[in-house]
Amino acid sequence: MVNSSGNTNMARLADTLWYERRLLEYLLFKLVSANLVLIADDRRFVGPAVAEVDAVMAEIRNAEEQRSGVVSAVATELNVSPSQVSMAFLVEAAPDSLRATFEDHKSAFMHLVGEIEILTRENRRLATVGLDGIQGTLGFAGGDIYDAAGRATRTPDHPVRVDRVL
Repeated sequence: MVNSSGNTNMARLADTLWYERRLLEYLLFKLVSANLVLIADDRRFVGPAVAEVDAVMAEIRNAEEQRSGVVSAVATELNVSPSQVSMAFLVEAAPDSLRATFEDHKSAFMHLVGEIEILTRENRRLATVGLDGIQGTLGFAGGDIYDAAGRATRTPDHPVRVDRVL
């Protein structure tokens, strides 16, 4: 059973997880926004969209550091290693008053992470297609393109993108 200070640490952890959950929802929103920019192929807004995603990711990293401290306090109270304090562990170890909260967090985090992973893959795919389009356009113009190492290479005299598509 958890003592009263453990309840306080568990409550702090629940609050910390609420904050992280809101950040993940905000990240999902920013990824959806970036996705719409990529679908619209409006290159003017790709940079700002990526910067917004990066800013949310920095906030998430800070929140993870804060959570780590609260998890350590909970682990100390329960005489376990911080690595043992998983969402499943919290559902089992939480006092009755917080058990449903941790169950809800567990479900919500799994759902959000799944959505974020799918959208991230789709955004990468769209960004790659967009990059291929830019390189193809440069190829049609007969200008230099850049390889993965950032070296300028002369484009071939024939349209590379059309060859790849056909």
